[in-house]
Amino acid sequence: MGSKIPGGGGEVKLNSAGIRDLLRSEEIEAELRGRMQKVKAALPGSTIYTTTSRTRVAVKVLRGSDYDEANTGDLSRALDLAGGRRGTQVKTRKPKRGA
Repeated sequence: MGSKIPGGGGEVKLNSAGIRDLLRSEEIEAELRGRMQKVKAALPGSTIYTTTSRTRVAVKVLRGSDYDEANTGDLSRALDLAGGRRGTQVKTRKPKRGA
């Protein structure tokens, strides 16, 4: 994978090992942890969980009950504040609006 540097400064090439190292770096973990701190602050009783796989680091906010989220919507608001992504996969197929 190559990327041209603006202004004719050259070209940067990263192989898959370089991308893997980047996605597992401490800087990426710190960025994700900062975003998840905002989510955690909006969710009482939640904890932050960090995991590193072979290819990337992941930071998650764990909460005990989905029942509370269904009634309050706190998690959705917190994810919006942090610039996160809501889950889009569900176990059951639900009809889509306008279909």
